[in-house]
Amino acid sequence: MKATLPRPSVARQAAKLTLGVWAFTFVLFLMPGIAANGRVPEFAIGMTAIVVLFGIALSALLYWACARLQHAPTASKIGGVFGAVCLAAFVFSLTDALLGGNIIQMFMAEHRIRPDVVNRTVSNFISFSWLYGWLGTTYVILQTNAAMHDRDLQLAEARTLAQTAQLTALRLQLNPHFLFNTLNAISSLIVTGRNKDGEAMLSKLCLFLRTALVADGRSEVTLGEELETLQTYLEIEAIRFGDRLTVEFAAADDLLELPVPNFILQPLVENAVKHGVAPTSRPVMLRVGARRDGHDLILSVSDNGGVAAVGAARRDAAGTGVGLDNIRRRLEVIYGARARLETLAHDGGFTALIRLPAPRAPAIGLVA
Repeated sequence: MKATLPRPSVARQAAKLTLGVWAFTFVLFLMPGIAANGRVPEFAIGMTAIVVLFGIALSALLYWACARLQHAPTASKIGGVFGAVCLAAFVFSLTDALLGGNIIQMFMAEHRIRPDVVNRTVSNFISFSWLYGWLGTTYVILQTNAAMHDRDLQLAEARTLAQTAQLTALRLQLNPHFLFNTLNAISSLIVTGRNKDGEAMLSKLCLFLRTALVADGRSEVTLGEELETLQTYLEIEAIRFGDRLTVEFAAADDLLELPVPNFILQPLVENAVKHGVAPTSRPVMLRVGARRDGHDLILSVSDNGGVAAVGAARRDAAGTGVGLDNIRRRLEVIYGARARLETLAHDGGFTALIRLPAPRAPAIGLVA
């Protein structure tokens, strides 16, 4: 993998750390002279400043080497950083030795060090390799943390894109399913001579599809918008079934602005119409409701289609139907284990409940 330099924020952190360490080291270099003589030697400040600036330059090169090794294999990274630390410490030590060994003399005044370049370099290297070793280790830690943070962001972005793609696919899966049923119903009306009803259903279908296209790019809508879409859909079915279908909506006004997944209730209503209304010739009541239960929002679709609907509903509830299986998958993608779909077939019909987390709306007080 091609090596890349870390982000500017990491470089700034490393620069602040490096300057702080070398500022402390500058003071530390002068402390033995002050302790021994009670004052700073005249040559010490200028010479120490020059050597410290050179040490900062070597630290910058060490940081660059650590950055280049960021994506290297572990063994190569450890060996490379170790080699860079040793090289920086050696160059720093040799430079001070060539300049007369003033730093090592001040810093290790109590030790008898031979005045030749080799002994001064070795003594310096032993003394200051820890400094570059610590800086090198810190650089690696900073860069590794930044890389891990970037990978976490990339992973989160990838998961978001995957969820968006999956939800789009699931929504698109509903369109052919619904269109097939509706167009088949329009065809049946025309074949049986109910042309006006067919035209009215086609007009309602156009309105429904226009609403669906407007909301297609949105993963969430308000509960009020979802209920309006359902009302348009049920008006289509009302033309088909006439007095056999009665619809009732029950949702408090304070719930209408809560967000819900787009088209989350439409498959449940379609399932109720298909299995509860279509198989029977008697009137059927279809109820769509919403209520709070603690921090959850409970959405319900129920019908009293009777025993005729129970067998088919149970099959669809088991996951063989497109609608309910689609809802379960969408809830899992969006909410994980925090949401679920529950179904119950009974002698009086069929009930489906969606439980999902809902934000608590702020209380609004009226001022007289």
